[in-house]
Amino acid sequence: MMIKARAKINLYKGENKRQAPFTSGYRPLFSFIQETKTSGKITILNGKDLKPGDSDIVEITFLNKEYLGKDFGVGTTFKFYESKEPLGEGEILEVLKN
Repeated sequence: MMIKARAKINLYKGENKRQAPFTSGYRPLFSFIQETKTSGKITILNGKDLKPGDSDIVEITFLNKEYLGKDFGVGTTFKFYESKEPLGEGEILEVLKN
């Protein structure tokens, strides 16, 4: 069951972090439950690229609610990844489709 949420995310900046911006459609891994990651697709609402060091409001579509945890909802914080190291963090602002 798909779930869509609006979130504020921050893309980390610095050495050994992502150096290139990303656009809508980007699909990193998200971690809401320790030791568990799930895929999600980010849609940038303002239509611009998200550059390292930037924060923005986005919509994220997750394919499976099971991996978001039983406490998933407004205020839930998370990290997102490209590999083992986190690229950024975020907080759920609104659950749009459940």
